[in-house]
Amino acid sequence: MLKSFIPLKYQKWATLFGGFLIHLSLGSYYTFGNISPYLTSYLREYEGLDVRYSHTTYILNSFGLFFSLSSIISGFINSKYNTKIRNNILIGCLIMNFGIGITFFTIKKSLILVIVSYGVLYGIGAGCAYLGPLSMAMKWFPGKKGFSNSVILFGYGASASIFDQVQTLYINPNNYSPDKPYSKDFPNEKYFSKLHIDLLERVPKIFLITTCLCALLQIIGFCLLCDYDACMQRASINDSDQSELVPELDLNEKNSLGVNYQKPDDGLNASQAIKTPVFYILTVIISTVTIPSTMVITFYKTFGQVFISDDRFLATVGSISNIFNATGRLFWGYLVDRLPFKVSMLILSSSLISFVSTLYLNKFIAIKEIYMLWICSVMFCQCGVYVLIPTVTAKCFGQKNFTSIYSFVQST
Repeated sequence: MLKSFIPLKYQKWATLFGGFLIHLSLGSYYTFGNISPYLTSYLREYEGLDVRYSHTTYILNSFGLFFSLSSIISGFINSKYNTKIRNNILIGCLIMNFGIGITFFTIKKSLILVIVSYGVLYGIGAGCAYLGPLSMAMKWFPGKKGFSNSVILFGYGASASIFDQVQTLYINPNNYSPDKPYSKDFPNEKYFSKLHIDLLERVPKIFLITTCLCALLQIIGFCLLCDYDACMQRASINDSDQSELVPELDLNEKNSLGVNYQKPDDGLNASQAIKTPVFYILTVIISTVTIPSTMVITFYKTFGQVFISDDRFLATVGSISNIFNATGRLFWGYLVDRLPFKVSMLILSSSLISFVSTLYLNKFIAIKEIYMLWICSVMFCQCGVYVLIPTVTAKCFGQKNFTSIYSFVQST
């Protein structure tokens, strides 16, 4: 492992960077809005299936469902049987890559099989691996949970800005736009026709390319992860080393429950957490705030094609918006470390509602630069919930059983 060559005082930074790389691969899920027109058109034209965009959203829905279930189960197993978080990450990455890779074959058969491979298996793998890097990093940065979460989740948000361009440049290098309406009754719902057979033939191979890129990032990231508890137990570490590894904590600081869970081995278990009002408040917040942003992520390209006839520009919208998605996580992490959670969440939710509720007006304005600005603004706001909620979860319930508790909060 690479960590054996890393000095102890730098292992927390190695863990942070390793988590960033793993999440950079997990975040390729955000490319669904970009790849959906290619995937749906391939199933319609190349395989002759009567599939619409509304049907392929089942892929995303199944991803979300099994991502949640996998997070809960892996978190429960980790808490109940005290398994190593690194094992969860490794198993999750293997399942994820298997799901993406076999989509090369399933897309040539049926939509159902694509849902199983690119939705179910991908979701199980990503859900199993998602929380591990966050939990490991927060133990190294007990006083800066927002910072550590935002850095790792920066990778999750930045992923699509890379993978969007890879997909578009490989599949559609000539910048074709969808040219075949679904029917006379739906003239704005367009797909790529067999006139672009060269484009359609490249669609299955993009899943193999994605698998290779994700596997490379995950291998490097996994080798960089350093277990905090193992480092603390090494006989070679003396008191001065420990003071360098972990900063002095403010033991007088209290969280919203009136307790202090600064130390990595302190905290409630899942059964205790679900008996508190805070658990349900956080569950309602994450459930309601993520609904509108998920719709935008899924349909930004399909909606944009109604009044923008430039496929490459729409792919650029996806890439640039995901840069905002990534940098926004750093901003919200900085904010929640300095302002109360309630103030941070109020700023986030108010801004998100404002942009989402006015997004439809872009159809009448029909200025592509303004549309890009609106999508970027939505992405900048929505990403904050994935920084604020895990950070406040760790503060309220402690880090000891963070993976199991947050998986319930995120999935309920």
